[in-house]
Amino acid sequence: MLLAVLALAPMLAHLPMSALAALLLLVAWNMSEVRHFGHILRVAPRSDVLVLLACFGLTVAFDMVIAVSVGVVLAALLFMQRMSTLFHAQVDEGATERLDGPAPAGFVVYRIAGPLFFGAAEKAASTLSRTPGETRAVLLLMYDVPVMDVTGLVALESAIGRLRGAHVHVAIAGLQPEPRAMLEKSGVIGPDLDVRVFDTTDAALQALHALLDKPR
Repeated sequence: MLLAVLALAPMLAHLPMSALAALLLLVAWNMSEVRHFGHILRVAPRSDVLVLLACFGLTVAFDMVIAVSVGVVLAALLFMQRMSTLFHAQVDEGATERLDGPAPAGFVVYRIAGPLFFGAAEKAASTLSRTPGETRAVLLLMYDVPVMDVTGLVALESAIGRLRGAHVHVAIAGLQPEPRAMLEKSGVIGPDLDVRVFDTTDAALQALHALLDKPR
């Protein structure tokens, strides 16, 4: 190929520019993968199609560097939005049925599921802020929280702080290693702190039940 370039390059000066333009158009057409492009437009979600068209338009209007940079940012934002939809925080009505006796008044159990990061932090904070005024104890079930970032940590820490400020007992059950390490490092949980951590739901329920049985 090197010999061909050195030997034949001077001959390219005799080719009309229109012929070179046609060659570039052919290369661009082959690289565009039109059938694949059309298939994506037909079957992909609308958000993915918008990212694809944005990259396509920016490549034509500017250059590929800008298009790829914007596409990566858009894809990241889309990924975070989709991950936030996997997060759920809701009252678990059935957890108190596992108590030995009837659930005491003011006992609320929240089940939190999904990655707790900044895309879902607002949802978690708003859910925990809707705790009824007569609540005396809150149990957070976090078996299904595999990861947590600093924004999720701050949201959870603020929610627990508001509950403790209202003299509400708080317990956490089912912490996975990574969220547990973050909560311990931040000082939210620990052997000398008010927030109690349990390995199982039954142990947490029984402990909070015993606390609520005591006089105020």
